[in-house]
Formats: sequence, C-alpha cells, structure tokens
Amino acid sequence: MAEHDLSSQLADWIVGLMTASAEPSPTRDYYFVLLRQGRGVPEAVGLAVDDLLEEVRTAVSREESYNPRAHRARLGLQSNVPFSEHRLPRPALVRRIVQERMGYATTHTGRGNRRGER
Repeated sequence: MAEHDLSSQLADWIVGLMTASAEPSPTRDYYFVLLRQGRGVPEAVGLAVDDLLEEVRTAVSREESYNPRAHRARLGLQSNVPFSEHRLPRPALVRRIVQERMGYATTHTGRGNRRGER
C-alpha cells in the first residue's frame, strides 16, 4: 500500500510539472522541444516522462535529491524555452503514461454498451 501511495505522489508531482500554473521545469520544457521537433503529443509526453523517471532513478541510486538544474544542463535546454499553454497535454494523458511507465495497468470503465451488449 505504501508503494502505491508513493507512486501516486510521484504521478501527481509529474502531472503538476506539466501544468500551466507550474514553474518552468526541464520536463515541461523538454516536452515543448520534442513537439517543435515534430513529435506527437503522446510520444512527447512519453519521452519526457521516461527522461524524468530516469533522472529521478539516477538521483535516488546516488542517494541525492532530484536536481532540476543538472537535469536541464544534461538535456542541453535553454532557460527560456518558449511556453504555449494550449499545447500542454491533458493531465489524464500524463497520469496514464506515468502509470504505464511505473508498471501500473490502467483500468478503463465503459461508458455504455457497445452494439447492444448488456
């Protein structure tokens, strides 16, 4: 149960990084860079999440805290990546991708019957 709580907190943190109200972050900026390179939204979110999770894993293995400045430097990101609120991914997409990357299967509930199924 405690592991799920930590995973949920991590997912909440990552979703929060990708919101318009969040401070600029290497993850959100990397997402925008990937979009400008022609990646689609789900792919860009997935790559940005993968990169952040790897950065966090590395910090934990070194018994260090996550360092956004070091992360930004490793990615080679400028400090002023253009921000476009309307290009931000939906929080549900970010959460789903984070959960998939962390190994939690997502459950989908149907919104009605398909072709007369009861």
